[in-house]
Amino acid sequence: MILTVKPLQGKECNVQVTENEKVSTVKELVSERLNIPASQQRLLYKGKALADEHRLSDYSIGPEAKLNLVVRPAGERSSGAVGTSSANNDKGGSGVWQLLSTVLAKHFSPADAAKVQEQLIKDYERSLRQLSLDDIERLASRLLHPETEVMDTSYMD
Repeated sequence: MILTVKPLQGKECNVQVTENEKVSTVKELVSERLNIPASQQRLLYKGKALADEHRLSDYSIGPEAKLNLVVRPAGERSSGAVGTSSANNDKGGSGVWQLLSTVLAKHFSPADAAKVQEQLIKDYERSLRQLSLDDIERLASRLLHPETEVMDTSYMD
């Protein structure tokens, strides 16, 4: 069967596999065609990350399926921890969550500020989880190529 693998940015490629192939084999084929090391690839099917040791049939991936490819930066390893996010990692450190903490401290008691910040982080993480790959691709395109952004004027007709 032929699968289409589409990176968030870049050209897609087709790979010939059987349904009994392991995900790691698909990554090797993609590596050959797109010159992206298998260790930097994260394959998704219908929004679900595919584990290297599983077979395509484990995910009910059939002929002409489309897999999405997320490329990790070189040197970045996928963490096995579930539920960790940049929001949680920044909560006690620098960045936007530290700035938010400072602002909240000016307007709320320490206990209330912590509750407000915790709820904002939960809402933020929930919103991120609801983004589709198409949403992420559109956001990335706008950020990487702002000069090509076209305003939708169809509502003016």
